[in-house]
Amino acid sequence: MRMDNKLTIGVKYLGAFADTVRSKEETFELAVPFLSSLVEHLLERNGEKFRFLMMDPSTGEIRGGTTLLVNGQRRGPQHRLSDGDEVTLLTPIAGG
Repeated sequence: MRMDNKLTIGVKYLGAFADTVRSKEETFELAVPFLSSLVEHLLERNGEKFRFLMMDPSTGEIRGGTTLLVNGQRRGPQHRLSDGDEVTLLTPIAGG
């Protein structure tokens, strides 16, 4: 971890996420090292279309078909991130 206690996290967007953000990957600095903090940052930054893709409006939770990978492994929102981790966001392949 760097001296300022921030983590550098890479984010890859696949499918509809890439279309919505108009990018395939970005890098972010986080002060709070949890996947949920990164998700919250992405929701604030990327607008309503992104929020609709990521969140179920009836529950306020991440949509069931959305997959969050950290370094290629499926992880939940409370996963603790480490400096240099790569997070990949995937939407469901088939409609639901």
